[in-house]
Amino acid sequence: MVDYSYIEGEGGAFMPEYERARKTKNGVDIYSYKNPALHSFYISAFIKAGCMYEDEKYAGITHFLEHALIRNVNKLYDGTLYGMLDRRGIEFNASTYSEMVQFYVSGASSNFSTGAEIISKILHPITLDKSEIDAERKRIKAEIRESDDKNSLASFTGRIVFEGTPLASSIIGTNAAIDGISAARLEKYRCEACTAGNIFFYVTGNFTDSDLDGLAALIEGAAISDGASVRRNLAPVPEKFGKRGGGVYVKNADFTMARFTFDLDMSAVSFAECDLLYDILLSGYDSPLFIEMSEKRGLFYDINGALERYGNIGTLNFSFELRGKNLAEATELVVDILNRIKHGEGIGRECMKAGYVDNAYMLYDDPRELNFTFAYDNHIMGANYASVEERRERYAAITEADIVRAAAEIFKPSNLTVTVKGDRKSLNTEEIKKIIERLV
Repeated sequence: MVDYSYIEGEGGAFMPEYERARKTKNGVDIYSYKNPALHSFYISAFIKAGCMYEDEKYAGITHFLEHALIRNVNKLYDGTLYGMLDRRGIEFNASTYSEMVQFYVSGASSNFSTGAEIISKILHPITLDKSEIDAERKRIKAEIRESDDKNSLASFTGRIVFEGTPLASSIIGTNAAIDGISAARLEKYRCEACTAGNIFFYVTGNFTDSDLDGLAALIEGAAISDGASVRRNLAPVPEKFGKRGGGVYVKNADFTMARFTFDLDMSAVSFAECDLLYDILLSGYDSPLFIEMSEKRGLFYDINGALERYGNIGTLNFSFELRGKNLAEATELVVDILNRIKHGEGIGRECMKAGYVDNAYMLYDDPRELNFTFAYDNHIMGANYASVEERRERYAAITEADIVRAAAEIFKPSNLTVTVKGDRKSLNTEEIKKIIERLV
């Protein structure tokens, strides 16, 4: 049984005190963070798999496994799964990332036992026949075709930034690789991936101790091996990592889009520093990149960015579409803004902490967000927050000087790769390279 305690928060509200953990008899970890004020549950199963761990020959097999396991669960219910989900208002789905795949099920708290039964069935052997595997193969190939991933600037950038590593491959794979994956290969891969230490469950929302006991019993009914090793979320380091020299690469296109990608050494900057620095640059109403380049000069309408992090390395990137003749001007502005941040201008003592400090306890209101945040931060990235309160304190402790130091560590030409979709004949890449050299 799990003994939940609560602390009195602001306004007299009672909040869960901290994350709980238990281990099943077959070695699977179940983490939980309960909030009795809610009326729903959210259960996730995280498998440490993805293109980072795949052989080139079977690129996309994790994503294929995600599809196959959901189809297999439906088969285990004799084809009645989808109707049952609709009748009970339960959501069941999955997402594949470079380093993990997440299966999740959610619904009203009264349906916890049904949700637990559904998600536990991803641990069962794949019994799909060839025709069923082929049907799923066709769906994935349609997804590849419709995604246009191979032509995107993100994919073009990934192949350059992560050259020579599995992370250069697409999560969804290629047609050739997908054609070579059989039902037997999928089942072998499932057994390799779903081992103790490489799979864990995370439960949020409102549930009882007996609900968790029931989930544990279902997991214990599956055959889970110890596995050869536990995957530690350490990415293979590209040969050019930290030695980019501000390279500029162009993919020919009839429009212009630019992407700035910086290498992250996760031993030199903290998880919280990365989040706050990213938010200072790109999030919120006062984003300097957006204000200076979009609102004041109208160089583009919107700017997009992302943090991609592993235990040892990662990237911070942002991209925007603009007219080709404005690329040099835009690059000058980017360099100027980054240099200002490196010298402490425009940061402020608040350091964009509101989302992590003022709004910290809002995580309790959203079992989906709390589930992913704590599962990913704690058990993929190893942040080891004991509670929402401890996570809040970590971000609150970051100072303006910390952000300046992190910016100086990240924003330099040796970490920067610039990728552009545009007209090769008209783009002056040498001019862009000279502008990047001013990033000091």
